[in-house]
Amino acid sequence: MQDYLPYIVSVLCALISGISSYAIARKQAKNDIKVIVKQHEVDLEALERKHQMELEKLNLEHAHQLELQAKDFEANLSSSLLTEAMKMPEIRQQISQGIKKGKR
Repeated sequence: MQDYLPYIVSVLCALISGISSYAIARKQAKNDIKVIVKQHEVDLEALERKHQMELEKLNLEHAHQLELQAKDFEANLSSSLLTEAMKMPEIRQQISQGIKKGKR
């Protein structure tokens, strides 16, 4: 037994050291995981805010495009109506009569 005592002490010291190292590493890993999870939550919230802002921007751009299209349509419609009206002889006659009355 005396011959094995130094080996037993060495093995016990190694086991104690290994177990304590394992416990410390496990605790540190849990803390690291908590930090990473918290960071991911913050990143996710930032991405959600960015996404919401991009959606609002796209909605505003879409509304602006619709307004521009409506104004363009109105302008084209009024100019085409005026052009078509000027092709009618009755309308031309009324305009020329109005101009003549205005000069008097």
